[in-house]
Amino acid sequence: MNAQFLNKNPNNEVLAVHASRDLDRAAFWRRVNGLSDALAGHPARRWALICEDSSWFAAGLFALANSRRVIVVPPAPQAGSLSASGAQIDAVLSDRPEWFPNIDLMAISEPKASASTEMRMPEDMVRIEFHTSGSTGTPKCVPKAFAQLRREVETLETQWGGMLGNALTVGTVPHYHLYGLLFRILWPILCGRPFLTSVCLHPASLHAAAKYGRCVIISSPAFLSRIDDTSALPPASQVAAVFSSGAPLPDEAAEKLVAGWGRAAIEVYGSTETGGVAWRAWSGPRERTLWQPIQGVDIALREESAGSRLWVRSGSTWQGEWMPTGDLARCDDNGRFVLLGRADDVVKFADKRISLGEMRTHLMAHEWVRDARLLLIQGRRPLIGAVVVLDAHGRAALAESGRLAVCKILCSWLRNNYEPVMIPRKWRFIDALPDTDMGKVEYQRLQQLFDQQP
Repeated sequence: MNAQFLNKNPNNEVLAVHASRDLDRAAFWRRVNGLSDALAGHPARRWALICEDSSWFAAGLFALANSRRVIVVPPAPQAGSLSASGAQIDAVLSDRPEWFPNIDLMAISEPKASASTEMRMPEDMVRIEFHTSGSTGTPKCVPKAFAQLRREVETLETQWGGMLGNALTVGTVPHYHLYGLLFRILWPILCGRPFLTSVCLHPASLHAAAKYGRCVIISSPAFLSRIDDTSALPPASQVAAVFSSGAPLPDEAAEKLVAGWGRAAIEVYGSTETGGVAWRAWSGPRERTLWQPIQGVDIALREESAGSRLWVRSGSTWQGEWMPTGDLARCDDNGRFVLLGRADDVVKFADKRISLGEMRTHLMAHEWVRDARLLLIQGRRPLIGAVVVLDAHGRAALAESGRLAVCKILCSWLRNNYEPVMIPRKWRFIDALPDTDMGKVEYQRLQQLFDQQP
């Protein structure tokens, strides 16, 4: 692969599609170079990049990187998110300057565009810090070198570029998470495809985007699972591919997309730390659990007290070193693997080790259970709690027979596999699991469900 811009579509002059007007490549690089000129005279080293508009975010990213500054990306584009992340910064580059009255700030649209349209790839070791909120709600800093992002784009292009052609990239996910930044912004910019600057919040928005022509959809399980009517989506013939990442896509949603829309979502498994690791697409329930490593990604299992933890190595891991994931896994003879739950889901309870992820699988096998999570609740006497989303039949039973009766039925179901002491003692029934904009369940909010009786 070319270490510079891949530019598979050099004749495509449009870089970003906006509701009011398109942004061509020459104008984009004039923006970048104008910002770079302005940054040259500013002493700040560590810059928070906070932009609602994706094209300005992209321009700011390249300008800061080409100016060899440390780029800090908070978990959401608000001042409160920046302070909550605990990130250390010297200044802010933003398209919403009114949010930061007491911080050294450069409004991203203030510097004049440069006359130069030179396209420059940032140096490999430019540092980008992603400050994620994580599923637990605990802020975490994950540093990345620009070379890691560039190599991951090269991997994506090798794996799927041939099926995308000149498709417009549209997304239902924000650009300030690594998945959104890579798939929605950097991949199209480096490979010569246009991208839509706004986030599509509804299926109708995706349908409207298809008027520009063939598109590729960058989405999440949270969005795809909420689609009740697949006819609201763009015609499948207009969609080059649809990607989903952030959490597993429920079987029901995956099957509905294939049966009702005629298009299977390509699910991508990975994390901010590891980058993309593996992929799968719906091909029936028998093959559903199997993940195929992405080209160029090595996987290995290492035994721990909790079980066999999955380790990965690729051009996206730090300096190409082996890195642990948070998941337990089992490999088959063809190099594919099955995820067996989170390593930190294996807890010691009543002098026994229990996999809460495995118990969740058993619980979800009950016909009434649409989704569920199990937690170890600390207290004077630790116990296991269950948060359950019931399907229509389960909700009808809850309304007719009451909470206690449904709890007894589900406890009896789990006793087929577990000793009585291991069965959850507290149950909560909710309409939907609390998730982030990337579809990851927020366990801190699940824990709060058990703060009060019963």
